[in-house]
Amino acid sequence: MVFQFLLLRNLEVWLTTRLLRSPVFHRMVGRVHQKVQHVRHGIPPEEMGGTRQDKNGPGLKQFFAYFKEEIRDQMKGNPPNKL
Repeated sequence: MVFQFLLLRNLEVWLTTRLLRSPVFHRMVGRVHQKVQHVRHGIPPEEMGGTRQDKNGPGLKQFFAYFKEEIRDQMKGNPPNKL
């Protein structure tokens, strides 16, 4: 009875070690992790073909509005820090 337990325990350790050393197992775990991250946080821009944004997107409009406001403030002599 004890011998069978030790034999099964050794087999379990050997199989676990072999599984954890397998590159196929690690690729599968990586893909599952990637899918979970995509479901949680969405697909990152790097994987959608780059970080290029539309030329007339909201970020560009906000930048120009902020830039114009800063130029106006500098011409009036207001302090630059607006925190």
